[in-house]
Amino acid sequence: MAFTGINSEDRLVQATFADYMRDRLGWESVYAFNTETFGPGGSLGRADERDAVLAPDLKAAIARLNPDLPEVARQKAFEKLTHVDFSRTMVQHNQTFYGYIRDGVPVSWRDTKDEEQHAHARVIDFADGETRGVRNNRFVAVRELKVKGLGVPHYNRRADIVCYVNEEPKWCHPQIG
Repeated sequence: MAFTGINSEDRLVQATFADYMRDRLGWESVYAFNTETFGPGGSLGRADERDAVLAPDLKAAIARLNPDLPEVARQKAFEKLTHVDFSRTMVQHNQTFYGYIRDGVPVSWRDTKDEEQHAHARVIDFADGETRGVRNNRFVAVRELKVKGLGVPHYNRRADIVCYVNEEPKWCHPQIG
């Protein structure tokens, strides 16, 4: 945990919001600024600051939520979720990813009889714990996450709080009042 001044934005807003999410909603809370380590054994599993995706968490969620899909289909779902097409706008990407989150990622593969199969790989279990008492989703709130731009190398940001559900970032901007 970082040392913060008594009246800092982090202490008054960000830490308070992250603590609420942890204590009341069951989210994990991570402080990343100047403490995050990178690589496969890193604290969040990101290769470097260019990764906005927590790849190990996303792969684990796809496998956990889609046990009946073959590995090749799960890998295709991961690739679709992490591919950035610089010819598309951010709005177009967001519309596509929203569909993936809501309806699942469309995947196809060839089975053992060489017949093409189609399915939708789930990314979030929307009934998580509501009826089964089982938690299939991982909820992580990361404070002060640094992200470097891909298309524009000097477009660097440090987000106050990034909320991940099974890895997919949901940008949270806590507001007072």
